[in-house]
Amino acid sequence: MRTDAYSYRKFFKYPLKIWKLGKGEKSLVFSKGIEIRQIIMAVLIFGFLFLLKDSINHILPTTLQLAFYAVLPWLIAGGICKSRLDGKRLDRFFIGYFRYLFTKRYSYSSQKSVYQPQMKKAQSYERFQ
Repeated sequence: MRTDAYSYRKFFKYPLKIWKLGKGEKSLVFSKGIEIRQIIMAVLIFGFLFLLKDSINHILPTTLQLAFYAVLPWLIAGGICKSRLDGKRLDRFFIGYFRYLFTKRYSYSSQKSVYQPQMKKAQSYERFQ
């Protein structure tokens, strides 16, 4: 008899978060946690801004540069991660979108893939006697 499978639905329902950095008295605790996807997104945005640093540093005064490079990517990443497209989280939306792009030529009938142009052919039926 087959053993029961573990359901990862509860695990992936909420985003992964970092709740505590360090151990003991010197640890840094976050009451609401920091989402890992927001950290990754902020690093990517910072990298993009770092590529344009010469033109940005030419425009901004020195006092605003630290705020621009430290705070702005974090705020933009937080807004992007909290936004919803079609009622879905951003990562779920893009997973479904790319899955559709790669499998859009097939529809599923009785758990079998059917080539879509085959479904669009005109059907003919024999006369019932």
